Parts: sequence; C-alpha cells; structure tokens
Amino acid sequence: MVLSYVYYEMKCHLLLAMIGAFAVMVVAQKQEGFISLDCGFPIEESPYSDPSTGLTFTSDSTFIQTGKSARIEKQLNQNFRKPYLTLRYFPEGKRNCYSLNVNRGTNYLISLTFIYGNYDDLNVYPNFDLYLGPDKWRRIDMEGRSNGTKEEIIHIPRKNSLDICLVRTGTTSPIISAIELRPLRNDTYVTHSGSLRRSFRVYLSNSEREVRFADDMYDRIWTPFFSSRFTQITTNLNINTSDTFEVPKAALSSAATPRNASAPFIISWKPIPSDAEVYLYLHFAEIQTLQANETREFDIIMKGVFNQSGITPPKLERLTVFSAVPLQCDLDGCRLELVRTPKSTLPPLINALEAYTIIEFPQLETNSSDVVAIKNIKATYRLSKISWQGDPCLPQELSWENLGCSYANISTPPRIISLNLSASGLTGSISPILQNLAHIQEL
Repeated sequence: MVLSYVYYEMKCHLLLAMIGAFAVMVVAQKQEGFISLDCGFPIEESPYSDPSTGLTFTSDSTFIQTGKSARIEKQLNQNFRKPYLTLRYFPEGKRNCYSLNVNRGTNYLISLTFIYGNYDDLNVYPNFDLYLGPDKWRRIDMEGRSNGTKEEIIHIPRKNSLDICLVRTGTTSPIISAIELRPLRNDTYVTHSGSLRRSFRVYLSNSEREVRFADDMYDRIWTPFFSSRFTQITTNLNINTSDTFEVPKAALSSAATPRNASAPFIISWKPIPSDAEVYLYLHFAEIQTLQANETREFDIIMKGVFNQSGITPPKLERLTVFSAVPLQCDLDGCRLELVRTPKSTLPPLINALEAYTIIEFPQLETNSSDVVAIKNIKATYRLSKISWQGDPCLPQELSWENLGCSYANISTPPRIISLNLSASGLTGSISPILQNLAHIQEL
C-alpha cells in the first residue's frame, strides 16, 4: 500500500499582525507574578488594561533610565495590539539594560516583542544583539520583518534580579516594544540543563484566532495551524484540562487527523540551529464521539530517537506526551510521525503541540555582594554613566568603564578588583562604602 504523507514546515516566527476581526471574551483572572511592560509608553498614562486580552500593562520607564520613546507609523496601528504601538529605542551607549525583580528559582516564560514600524521615517530595519544577563540570547535582525518579531524562552533565574540588555552592533539603534514575564509551574517544561527557546506552539484548527490569556492562565500564545491535507474535528463539550500543563480548553477543542485516513500524520520542521537539542510536547484529547466498534490508537515515532506505542487519547480529557530528555534531529530536520496501529479503526489525532530547542546561559554573573556594593557606589557618587548598565564584569567586552575584574572560570563568579573613580572626575575623601568591595586591589 502506498501511503501519502502529510508534510508541512512549521513556522518559527509568530505573525504579530492581527488577522481578521474577532471579539475576545475577557474573563477576570489573576495576573499574579506577571510583568507586562509597554516599552516607550508614557508613564502618566500607565497602567492600562489591554482591550484585546485584559492584561494590565505598565510603562517601562521605571525599569530603565536610558533610551527614548517613539510610536510606530499611525497607519500601522490597526495591525497591532495596543502594547505594540509604542517602542523604546536606544541611540546612545553600547549596552542598554532593563533590570527586573524576579523570584530566584521560579520557572518563567519570558517573551520580548520587537516592532520597528518605521518609527523614525527612515525605513531602515535595525539589527542588534539581545543579552540575558551576561549571556548572548540571540541576534535580532529585523530586515524585512514588517510584522515584527518575538523572542520567547522558558528560563529559571539564578538571582532575584534579571537583566535584559540590548547591545548595539552597527549603525542602527536597538529597539524593543514589549517585555512580558509569566511565572510557570516548576514541574513543567523541565530540562536536564539549559533553558528552552520556543520553536513553535500551535493548536490544530482552521480558526484565525490566537489563543492566549485569559484562556491560557499562563499567557502562553497558541497560534492556529491547519492545512488542506487535514480533516478538522471540533467539540463544544467541556474538556478536563486540570492537570500539570493546563493546556487551555480553547486549544484542545479542535483537532486534526490526516485527510487520508489510512496514512500517518507527519510533522516536519527544522530547528534553529540545525544541530540544536529539541524538547517536544504533544497534547491529545479525544473529542469525537466514538461508536462501540470504533477504536483510535496510534504510535508516536521520531526517527528512532523518540517512540511511544499504543497511544489512545482519553475522552474529553487531555493527555500530554513529552520528551523527558532532549532529542537530536538529523541534518534534514525533525520528522514526527503519528502512525495508526493495526487494530485501530480511526486515523491518528492531535490537538496541539509545542517544540523547543535548548539554549544555554552558562555564565555566572558577577559576585552578588560586589554587584550590590558597586551599585551603591554608583548611587552614592551619582555616577549615571550609560556604560554602567547590566553586569559589571560580563561579558568582558562590555564590562563597565574604569572598573577591573578577576576571571577564574565560567563556573566561578567574577570579582571586582579595581576601580578608578578619579577617571570619572571625582575628587575628595573616600567613602566608607568602598570597603564593601572585599576583593578590591587597586583604587
């Protein structure tokens, strides 16, 4: 028997433009621990409730002391949600950083949105580097991205503060539109090491509606995906989702099966980078009413690196199958197959799926007591240098001016060993606060 394969390449970038017109029912729901910053938004008009989600956004002004505010072109306003209409750009300084208060050891969904919107009337798309603390997160190249781009990771901070830094790499100014942090359960999205960078998070539906808060209590964004090679199944019945991952009902109330009922359901994509380790989360729920003589059972196969046999989605209840260890796809990319078993009378079904790649943030920040001391010194002497942002010692090429550090190895926090205050134009007596730099050798 010749099998026809359902193939599609998953889109790795979220389309930020709003497609079509639809009403969003906003349900009052807690936003405990949420950080929602509208970058460049006037502080005197802050906070506000986003009309499309009910999320409370605040101005970023109290989280950063540098940069300038701007708005995207007025004719683009209808394409984007309110939090993305303003932005902050940074024409000065090599590195500009936001400093956020977080809970150390908590699993966070961290989402950053970048929309150029020709705010400067130059039609020159910026490119720059994005850092999380002392580690490079990603190169942001906005060339041709008229709908903007979004970067999202799941990350556990090692400290109670988190620096998000934009680093100038050329002639264009870095920009940012929104910063959003959402605390997750610590027993979900667990990795052996590193953090998770989102490749895609989709639900199988021919809808044009993006699912997020308040449908998803953690504000994960689920993008609809469908193909002419699929058959859609939907339900209006209640689905039990009260389990670890708490996938929103709106993302589970539809599902796809292969249009050729005897063929496997094949999902193919290429991770970035191509040799990245992958974590996969597949969400199933039987939403079709089966007759007494009908059975749905299938195997999950991923080219020998991930196999699960005899999967039968429970009726109106979510089942999540995920990789407990990272998977390594081959050079041609990742290929996931849902294969109908011989005893099954129905084709395989899937409601939603997520794929992530491992991203490492290995550098340990500068010794915490040294950081506290140098920030107190900065405040005491009113040193408002633009270069004095982010981690004092890391990365080495961006370390603070007039300050020297000792570097042992990547697993040992750097220490501040020298400080030249006179180079900053300061004279007079030395403040006792300097004794808090315990490893200082030269002053």
